[in-house]
Amino acid sequence: MATGAAKGEAVAKSSPAPGGGPGMVWVNTESKIYHKEGSRFYGRTKKGQYMTEADAMKAGYKAARGKE
Repeated sequence: MATGAAKGEAVAKSSPAPGGGPGMVWVNTESKIYHKEGSRFYGRTKKGQYMTEADAMKAGYKAARGKE
């Protein structure tokens, strides 16, 4: 796990996964937490996908809290 990473957040990539953009969040499918654009975890966790924030909330994912 990366130093300083939130519990359950393993950062796997040095650059974000392709996709995403305005109105999209990155959902960590292991931790069930989503990250907004600008977060250090946006598109970078080992297991995840992009979706709209509304879809993420509807699917039961929770927004990341605190500093990212």
